[in-house]
Amino acid sequence: MDDYVDEFPETKALRRGIRTFKLRRSRVTNSQQYAVNNPKALTIDYQDEILNWPSPPTPLYLDIGFGNGVSTLHFALQKPQAAFLAIDVHTPGVGDLLSELHGQEITNVRVMKTDAVAVLENMIAPNSLAGVYTLFPDPWQKSRHHKRRIVQQGILDLMDSRLVLGGFWHIATDWDHYAQSIDNLFAQPTNRVKWSGGKTTRPDRALTRYEEHAIGGGRKVVDFKFTKN
Repeated sequence: MDDYVDEFPETKALRRGIRTFKLRRSRVTNSQQYAVNNPKALTIDYQDEILNWPSPPTPLYLDIGFGNGVSTLHFALQKPQAAFLAIDVHTPGVGDLLSELHGQEITNVRVMKTDAVAVLENMIAPNSLAGVYTLFPDPWQKSRHHKRRIVQQGILDLMDSRLVLGGFWHIATDWDHYAQSIDNLFAQPTNRVKWSGGKTTRPDRALTRYEEHAIGGGRKVVDFKFTKN
């Protein structure tokens, strides 16, 4: 799929036409394209009905915007008895993750190339997710683009409806202004009642190339972990 073509479903949590991601043309290697073309039952297509994977009572986690999949692989190997739904929109990263899943024979991950907000709205049953990872989402730095941030009130309410009691949303960012906006959002009185937690020491997760680059550029990485009360 050409990354310039927006073939993704509309969402209700955001105004029509608003996306939390930016489509871009990316070079796709032969190995990445081969993995995308030969997913070996490791992908799930978007559909307007509740996901029937995994079989209960296996806990399900979402990894939204997984990049090249390094973090997803780490989580999946850490929790082999859990299931992970990894969602991104860019073909190279999808190919990288599928290649590694094939090569390492990891079977507790399914990959989707679509809009994660639409998946949350239409494919995830209420009170069913054990946790959600959103590591280094696009900060949308210009003020007029803040409406595109994935950490905002409408999506927070959606997360609240989809997580089980005690489920978590783990967010990481390397941009101070985004970290402050996350702090401010969860500090709102109604959100403070529904959620506990906040900034946390760096949990056990993979160090990605993006994070290495951010640290090398002098940016501070902040992890948040919020739990549904």
